[in-house]
Amino acid sequence: MKFSLVIAEAAIESIPEILQHNKIVKEHAVRLNKSVNELILDINYHYFAMKKAGLKHREKRGRPDIIHFCLLCILSTPLFFENQIKVYVHTIDNKVIFIGENLRIPKSFLRFEGVMMKLFLEKKIISNEKACLLEIKDMTLEQLLKIIKPDEIIGFSTTGNTKRLEQILAENLKYKKGHYVFIVGGFQSGHFSEESLKSMAKIFSISRYSLEAHVVISRLIYECEKFLIHQKPN
Repeated sequence: MKFSLVIAEAAIESIPEILQHNKIVKEHAVRLNKSVNELILDINYHYFAMKKAGLKHREKRGRPDIIHFCLLCILSTPLFFENQIKVYVHTIDNKVIFIGENLRIPKSFLRFEGVMMKLFLEKKIISNEKACLLEIKDMTLEQLLKIIKPDEIIGFSTTGNTKRLEQILAENLKYKKGHYVFIVGGFQSGHFSEESLKSMAKIFSISRYSLEAHVVISRLIYECEKFLIHQKPN
């Protein structure tokens, strides 16, 4: 059985063209001794620039910390250590970050943001052993799913049918050699776009509360590990 996790419409991106000549953004770049096209959009620094420019869907953008939290939750688990789950980050501006096996990311957000700046600029990060740790490509969610070729695609959203995670897995992970993709939103508020929703065969909610992405992912990873243990022969 194979698992893939896609953090979709993730609120991480380089500075959009509409903001590249904004005074606030340019001053921030100067403080960091960077060029504007090296920066990652961050609401902590660029909120007023985003608001003034009327940036489309700004309520879902400029939160790279969400992706940091999510990756910390995934990449330090036995499921990832044992290469039983592939991880992808699909960004709100239709790029996909491919996560390499055995990747360890900085626990410090500032260092993580530095890694992301380098990735968005250079498109690929290679280890000293010549292994590809991170790679980013222009790609829609639909195109990514065509590459993965899963047997089932399960999305998680507050608009979905509410069920316990344990029940969702038991009812939908039916094939021992199946490949299952889980999709979790990587943004702070709002809902998936219609385009993303069309890619999901089934959509579930796991709580009557609106849970943050890293909470959903933590619970999902744990339940997947339990599910796999129960599938192993005695």
